[in-house]
Amino acid sequence: MARRIYRILIVISLALGYYLFTIKDTHSTTYVVIISSLIFMLLSMGIHGLIAHSLKPDVKGGIILYPILMGVLWAILFFLFVFFILPAFCPDFLLYK
Repeated sequence: MARRIYRILIVISLALGYYLFTIKDTHSTTYVVIISSLIFMLLSMGIHGLIAHSLKPDVKGGIILYPILMGVLWAILFFLFVFFILPAFCPDFLLYK
């Protein structure tokens, strides 16, 4: 049941991301950045929850690298969000001023 909830969360976040991408011109840059950040949070929660509930508890407890791998996965997702998705949503969003 938990995996189904996380799959639904991923689908909802992707649908909201697509919807936000279609209406991005009607809202301010600040609104789009905040809402896309919340959608990214939903997506990363869904991905991490799906992975965490797909592993067996005895395997997950014995893996010392599990927290490190989850952190690396989140860092990669965040890198993709900041350098690829945010510029697609807000072309005038500058990382460096």
